[in-house]
Amino acid sequence: MSAVLATVAAAGALLAGNAGSAAAVPPDVTSRWDNEILHDGASKEVNFFMDPGHYTMTAKLYAVNTGSSTITYQCTLHTGPGGDGDITQVTLAPNGEHAVFLNVVHTYPGSLERLYFGCSKPAGSARVVMRHVKITTVKVNTLSNISFNG
Repeated sequence: MSAVLATVAAAGALLAGNAGSAAAVPPDVTSRWDNEILHDGASKEVNFFMDPGHYTMTAKLYAVNTGSSTITYQCTLHTGPGGDGDITQVTLAPNGEHAVFLNVVHTYPGSLERLYFGCSKPAGSARVVMRHVKITTVKVNTLSNISFNG
């Protein structure tokens, strides 16, 4: 039984990009969450310091429009000005909700660098409730970020 578990663990590390020819090193996973964030102003942003290393990062939430007008809601997950990022824009119907998902891969070369997550909506529009917000970072040993054309 232990041989099966070791094989499964090694396969998981290989899929996560954490297995070298010598040994498998497990990924370092951190998940931050908030079940409800009230978004009243034009923009709402949070950020986190990241340790140096290679990361794959995701953010997800359900955006709920509490108003009586349709609005455009845009969320970003990025590594700073000129860095890697992802943008998702959705149309929220009156009193409607929509899932938002973002994904970024990035190598942080040094300390005191941040991961930014934020959403924006038209100024003066009704409150958006950000439900079940989760931001997960996975530190891996290697990372490739290749365009479809490259």
